[in-house]
Amino acid sequence: MPLTPFAIFKDFKNGDLDSSSAIELLITLIENVENITTRLESIDILEKVNLKNKRVFNTLENLFISDSNEKIRCLSATVLKNLFSEEAIPPMNYALQHEKSLNCLIAIVSNLAEIHGEKARSVLLKNFYEINKKKYKYNIKDLLEETDLNLLSNQELAEILINYYVIFSLKLEFGYFKFELNEKGAIINLDLSNVDYQGLGLSKLTNSFESVLSLSFLKRLDLSNNHLKAIPENIKTLKFLDYLDLSYNNISRLPETISSFNNLRTLNIKSNHLRYIPESIGLLSSLEVLILRDNYLIKLPNSFSSLTSLKLLDLHHNKLALIPTNFNNLTSLTELELGWNRILSVPESIRSLKSLEKLSIGRNQLKKVPIWIDSLKKLKVLYLYDNKLTNLPESIKFLTNLVELNLRNNQFNEIPDSLASLKSLKILNLSWNNLNTLPDWIDSLSSLEQLNLWGNKLKNLPESIVNLENLKMLYLNFNKIVEFSDSLKSLKKKGVSIKI
Repeated sequence: MPLTPFAIFKDFKNGDLDSSSAIELLITLIENVENITTRLESIDILEKVNLKNKRVFNTLENLFISDSNEKIRCLSATVLKNLFSEEAIPPMNYALQHEKSLNCLIAIVSNLAEIHGEKARSVLLKNFYEINKKKYKYNIKDLLEETDLNLLSNQELAEILINYYVIFSLKLEFGYFKFELNEKGAIINLDLSNVDYQGLGLSKLTNSFESVLSLSFLKRLDLSNNHLKAIPENIKTLKFLDYLDLSYNNISRLPETISSFNNLRTLNIKSNHLRYIPESIGLLSSLEVLILRDNYLIKLPNSFSSLTSLKLLDLHHNKLALIPTNFNNLTSLTELELGWNRILSVPESIRSLKSLEKLSIGRNQLKKVPIWIDSLKKLKVLYLYDNKLTNLPESIKFLTNLVELNLRNNQFNEIPDSLASLKSLKILNLSWNNLNTLPDWIDSLSSLEQLNLWGNKLKNLPESIVNLENLKMLYLNFNKIVEFSDSLKSLKKKGVSIKI
């Protein structure tokens, strides 16, 4: 049977190994095995054996100070603190002066904050005074001028130092970027968009990701347009994070641990390579805006029904043919974007979305609009462009709040009479259909400001069009109208911009 950390611990728990023997076997693995996972597991079990002697201390100190692997150094620092408390302070003080890894610096400072007493505090304060001698102090500059550090707790001192190390490291890697601090010197807004837009520093940003997620006061994080391929599985909970932008990257999957951001209100993952969404997304109960457009999604998880705070859901340009039947739980939704998918009919589950103000379902494969469309009483914007529609249900006339209706590129031979009741309509797009005439009732659309008839078969317009008092734009390009009629001249005289 091969010697493994877990086998050693099992024998120790069973009484087949005493603590000294178990420690020696674990240290043998740590010092002689190349596999990093095995070494990390051995260090972890070293703590569980809980033998606090010089041999263990020296081993952990040596790993912490000298090991070439960042993860080994970070874990050794934590175990050293957990086992030896104040005795761990001198090596931590030394490491703070020489450590180059951002993750390790964060680990050291975090561990110092958990050691009670003046010795740990003096090391933290010493770091502040060392930073004060440097040219660039970043978040610490104003703090040193305006705040009495003696009034801050060890945890608060550590938080400020961690923020400094993160800024300092990111500045070295990427140069200019935007950030915003709160009154205590903690980063609350961090904009790293476009810092790696050519993909040249990909590994640098990926390596910095976990450290950025250690900024516990962070509210807004923008990592858009950076060629990122993945989000770390071991992301930490950012209890204040309410905005995360990962758009324009190369992310192919979201980890189940995305649910750690339990106060997130806006999540933008536009233009990535996502093929599915993990079920754990349903735990983001505070989410109000979810942008998933321009991905490769084939289906959505059933847990979507738990996103009851969602107000905007953008699924534009994916490969969705079906929408979950429990979509009707998203009763807070005011804007739903389903354009450029493979939907054959308007999903029945949308019927219950009584708060919906904008529905976009253009560029799908719709042949009809359901009779129940009038259930969406608050609807103001309806996009049905690029489908196969030939008519609209009579019930559409009850959408009295409708302000914009886009029917571009369908198969209408005439404008449905049901539209005559849409007194609030300001924008009507009927371009690229098969219209030969406009109905005389066109002036019933008394609020109309833009009328797009581009790409039809119109030869002339009814005289009643002159009565559209609010009309500002009229598009008639690519029709069969060859000259301005009297009605068009009248409209132009009223200041209407006419494209013909």
